[in-house]
Amino acid sequence: MTHLRWMRTDRFHRIVCVSTLVLSALVLSARLAAAQNAAPDTGPLALLLPASARAAAIGNAAVAGRDEYAVFQNPARLNATTGFGMTLATYGASTRALAAASASTIGPVTLGWALQAVDFTAPRTSTAYPVAPASLMSGGESDAFSLVAMVSGAMTYKGFRIGTSVKYAEDMVRRNSTDLPVVALPSRGAAWLLDIGTSHPLWTGIAGLSLQNVGQPYLLRGTPYSVPTQLALGWSAQYAWGPFDYGFHTQVTARRNGWVSPAAGFELGWSWIDGYNVTLRAGAHRTETADEKPVGAGFSFGADRLNLDYGASFYSGSQMAHRLTVRWR
Repeated sequence: MTHLRWMRTDRFHRIVCVSTLVLSALVLSARLAAAQNAAPDTGPLALLLPASARAAAIGNAAVAGRDEYAVFQNPARLNATTGFGMTLATYGASTRALAAASASTIGPVTLGWALQAVDFTAPRTSTAYPVAPASLMSGGESDAFSLVAMVSGAMTYKGFRIGTSVKYAEDMVRRNSTDLPVVALPSRGAAWLLDIGTSHPLWTGIAGLSLQNVGQPYLLRGTPYSVPTQLALGWSAQYAWGPFDYGFHTQVTARRNGWVSPAAGFELGWSWIDGYNVTLRAGAHRTETADEKPVGAGFSFGADRLNLDYGASFYSGSQMAHRLTVRWR
């Protein structure tokens, strides 16, 4: 009996300590975002957006994530899927995005693919580039498009999960033309990039480390632009307590130009019968620009083989981006 009481007390202390750390990270992220200067201009745009509803809700702190969309942050977290999933997103009235990811295991290696495509519009008179995430909320008359697609592989070696991804990323926007002010001519900039990542069990969770978007600057409208090369380090953990489960997610991302973004998220789930569950999520991170709000929120509902995730991101002017991830297993 004494041993059981000690275990319960130890678990309570662990929950309090981890919750305090995550809450501190959330507050720090919010304060940094409120007082920040904009991140240095980089592109293509699709590299800067969360790929799933769950990632958006937990502040995009997914470098040590556990679902198939974690490959967007860390190829070592590539997980074999047993069904089909897709994420649909809306930004304002005129922007739509689609993301998907899948993987299968062949012997000791897991192979997969993932993509995110963003179809948006911009003012015809605007030639500003690169496009920031908050710009998706404004809309316009000129069609534009952004894409990131990747193939990935991962395997376990001496307890470490190791993975790599080869990415193709592009932006297609209106050509900068003063001779044809009415016709929207497309101009394309594209880059081939490399991600390298690893993960390993640490304490009672998973630690993840990923070097992302390694590549050369790309040309668009004859001007070179930098890609967001960055190093992300994070830790995630999931616990169960009776019918409840809860999770913590932390991450720090550092760009090669010195810009640093902390992030943290929290999940609380409840399962009242086997196969059925609901989960609430919240998170915060340092954003690309001051026009983005640092917080995110969302929820999920699971019923047998169907799982629905919703995630919201917030922008200035009371605007919101909505993401819905649908999985069937």
